[in-house]
Amino acid sequence: MRDYIPGMEVRLLPHQLIGVSWMVDQELHSPHKGGILADDMGLGKTVQMIATMVVNQPKHDDEHHSVLIVVPAALLLQWKEELEAKTNGMWEVHIQHGKDKIKDPHLLAEKDVVITTYHTLNLDFDIPKDVDPNDEMAWLKRHGGPLSRIRWYRVVLDEAQFIRNRSTRCSRAVAMLRAKYRWCLTGTPITNTLADIYGYLRFGHFRPFNDWNDFNDFIAKMQLEDAPLAGQRAQTVLMPLMMRRRKDATIDGEPILKLQPKHIELVTIDFSQDERDLYDMFEKSAQIQVNRYIRNNTVVKNHQHILVLILRLRQVCAHPYLILSETDDFADPTALLGSEGDKELARATKQMGPKWVSSLKKRLLDRAVAFETTLENDGSDIEGMYCPRCGDVSMDSTTRILSCGHEICEECVQYLSTLEIEHNGVFGNNDEKENLRAEKEFETAAAKGLRPCPTCKKMQDLRPNAVFLASAFMPTRDEVRAAVHAARRRPHSPPPPLKKKPKLEIIDISDLESSSSDGDSDDSMPDVSVMLKSSPRDKGEKTLSKPLKGKAVNRNSKARAKEESDVDSDSELASDVPKKGMGKKTRQKSNKRDSSEELPPAPDANLLATWKRGGSNVESSAKMMRMVAYLKEWESTGDKTIVFSQWTSMLDLCEQIFSRHGIRSLRYDGSMSREAREYCLAQFRQPGGPKVILVSLKCGGVGLNLVSANRVINLDLSWNYAAESQAYDRVHRLGQEKEVFVKRLVIRNTIEERMLALQETKLNLAGAALGEGGGGKLDKLSIKQIKTVRPSKSNLHTSRLTKLAQLFGMTKNNNRERDRNRQQNEHHV
Repeated sequence: MRDYIPGMEVRLLPHQLIGVSWMVDQELHSPHKGGILADDMGLGKTVQMIATMVVNQPKHDDEHHSVLIVVPAALLLQWKEELEAKTNGMWEVHIQHGKDKIKDPHLLAEKDVVITTYHTLNLDFDIPKDVDPNDEMAWLKRHGGPLSRIRWYRVVLDEAQFIRNRSTRCSRAVAMLRAKYRWCLTGTPITNTLADIYGYLRFGHFRPFNDWNDFNDFIAKMQLEDAPLAGQRAQTVLMPLMMRRRKDATIDGEPILKLQPKHIELVTIDFSQDERDLYDMFEKSAQIQVNRYIRNNTVVKNHQHILVLILRLRQVCAHPYLILSETDDFADPTALLGSEGDKELARATKQMGPKWVSSLKKRLLDRAVAFETTLENDGSDIEGMYCPRCGDVSMDSTTRILSCGHEICEECVQYLSTLEIEHNGVFGNNDEKENLRAEKEFETAAAKGLRPCPTCKKMQDLRPNAVFLASAFMPTRDEVRAAVHAARRRPHSPPPPLKKKPKLEIIDISDLESSSSDGDSDDSMPDVSVMLKSSPRDKGEKTLSKPLKGKAVNRNSKARAKEESDVDSDSELASDVPKKGMGKKTRQKSNKRDSSEELPPAPDANLLATWKRGGSNVESSAKMMRMVAYLKEWESTGDKTIVFSQWTSMLDLCEQIFSRHGIRSLRYDGSMSREAREYCLAQFRQPGGPKVILVSLKCGGVGLNLVSANRVINLDLSWNYAAESQAYDRVHRLGQEKEVFVKRLVIRNTIEERMLALQETKLNLAGAALGEGGGGKLDKLSIKQIKTVRPSKSNLHTSRLTKLAQLFGMTKNNNRERDRNRQQNEHHV
C-alpha cells in the first residue's frame, strides 16, 4: 500500500500503512469483520481508523452506510475535527449529543458519520427491567433510542477500555449495536484482569468466546489457578483479532516512531514525623477493622467499608488534610473511617420530614434483613449495590439519596447536575395533549436545573443541599441482627424478596476496578466484593484457625457499630476457609473483642489542628515539598510540567502551595466546561504561558495531546499501572521533541508501596495475554489444546486473605519493615 491513500489529506507512516492494510483485510477477508487496534498511545490509532474508513467505504448497493463512532465526551470535537481535516470534508459528520441530538432514526441514518458518547448510547439502550432478556432486541427495534434502532455499516469504539467491565450498562449496550464491521481502539486493552478482554469479544461478536460461560471456564477462572496458562490462552484468543505495536517496535531495523526517550522514576519519600504518626493512627484503626472481619469471616459482608479504609489510607499518603478536613464532628478523627451520622439525619428530618426519614430507614433495614436471611447469596447482586447510572459499586461514603428515595453515587450526582439534560424524546404513552403537557413539565423542570433520577426518571434537585448521604440512613450491625433475630422468630413472615443483578465472578485481589468520571472519590478503588468473593462452597474446604495479627488502636464504640453494618452475605466465604481447630468454643470466642483492641492515648490536639488547616494556611505534606523542589529545580530549563492527581481536593491544596511559592499554574479537571478546558490547554501551549498544569487523572488521562510539556509528576498511584501509563503518554507521543521525565511519588512503608506489587502482577498478566514483557510469546497452542486443559482444584481463599492483610500492613514482614523505618527516622531526628 502506498504512503498516500486517495481521499486522505495526510501521508501515513510505515507502521500506520501496515495497520490500515491489516484492518481492511480484517473487514474484507476475515470472518471476524473487525478487531482490536491496540497500538501504544501516540502511534496514530485515530488516523489508521479514518484511513480504513476511506479505503473500505460502503458500496452503492449497501443498504446501510452510516458509521457510528463512540467516544468519551472530551473527544467529541477532536474526532469531528480529525475526520474533516484528514479527509477534506469527504463525509457529513454529526455529533449526536446534547441539544444537537437527532431523535428520528431515519434522519440520523442519513448522516455519513455519527459521533456520540458512551453515556448517550446508554440512554438509547435504556431497557425496562420487566422486559424479558430474550425480547430485548425486539423491544429496542420498536421503542429504543435512535442509536439502537439503526443498523450501522461500521461501529468504532474509541478508548474501548470503557467497556471492559462486562456488568456495566455501557458494556452491555455496545454489544447490542447492530453493525457489519466492529472495531475497538484502545492503548490499554487489559488493565485489571483477563476478564477485561471479554467486553471486547462480546461487542465484536467474536466467536466462540463472546459467550461468557465459555470465556469464564477457559480464561477467567484459569487466571486464579494458573495465571501464565490463562495468559497464554488469552493470547491465542486475541492473536487473530488484535494488532498491537509498542513505541519501541521496529520495521526493517528502524524504530516505527522516532521519539526522545521517556524516563520513569519511582521516587520513594519518607513522611515527616507528624505525618507518620497520623498515618500509623489511621492504619492501625483500619487493621483492627480488617482483622475483625477476617476473624469473623465477614470480609465480603463488609466490603464497602474496606473500600473506604483503603481510600482513606491512600488519601493520608497524599495529604492528611484530605481526611482530617472531614473529622470536625468527631472527638476521635479515626471515627471518620465509619459512617457520617446524626448530623445528616437531622438535616434530612428538617428538610424532608420525619416520615420520609423513617420510611427510608425502614426500607434499607428491610433490604439488609432480607439479604441477611436469604441463603446462597454471595452479596454481589443485591439491589442498591451498584449506581444505577454508571454501574460502579456503591459505597455508604459516596452514595447519595435523592428526594425520591433512590440511590446514586456522588460522582454521578456531580456529573448529571452540570450535564446538559438529555432525554429519549418519549413523553408518556397517552393522547397528544397529555404528551405535550408532560413534555412542557419536563422542559420547565429542566430550566430550573432539575435532572431526571436514573431509576424513576422523575425530575430531582441535585444541588448539594438537596441530596443526602446514604451512610446516615444505613442500619447498624446491631439493628440488623435484632431485626434478623425477630424475623427468624416469625417463620411465616418471609423477608421482602431481593431484586437481583448479574453476579460478578472475578474473585482475586488483583481485580481492583476503576471508574469513569472526575471528582474527589477514587476512580481506581478496588471492588472488594469482586476481589474477595469466595469460590463455590466445597465441603472439603475449611476455615482459618485464627486471625491475622495486627496492632490495635482506639475506636469509638458507636462508630464501630455503624462501621460494621451488614451489607453482604458471607456464607460462602466462611465455608471456603480451613476450620482446623475451630470448634464451637473457638468460634464463640472469636466474636468477642480481641484483647489487643485497647484504647490508645488520644491524638495530640495540636497535631490535628496543624494538619486540619486548609486554604492559604495549609501545611505542606512530604509529597508537596518534593513536588515544589522539583518544580524549582526545573524552572531554569524552561520545561513545562504536568502534575497528576486522582483527587480534585488534592489539586485544590496544590494551588494554594503554588501561590505561596510564586509558581504560576493552570488547572484541568472534569468540573470545567468544555470551553474552559480548551482555553486552559491553549494557554498552556503558549510559549509564554504558565509552566505548570494541574490535571485530574480521570479527566486528563485519556485523549489529550500535551506534548508542550515534557515533565510529569504523579502524586498518587493508580490501582493499575495502565491508567498511569496512559496519562504519561499524553506527553510522550508523536510531536514530542524533548526527552520526557516522569516522577512517581510514593510514601515509604505505606499502602502505596504495597500497591506496587499489585501493579506488577497486573502488568505481568497483561504481558502474558499480549505477548509482551515477562508474559512471553505463545507459539503453537491451538484453541483445541486450550479447551483440553482444565483447572486443578486448590484452596485459594487463604492466599486471598493473606493478600488483603499484606495490603493493610498486617503481616509480620510489614511490621518488621515498619519498625526498621521508625528506628531510621528516629536516628535521623
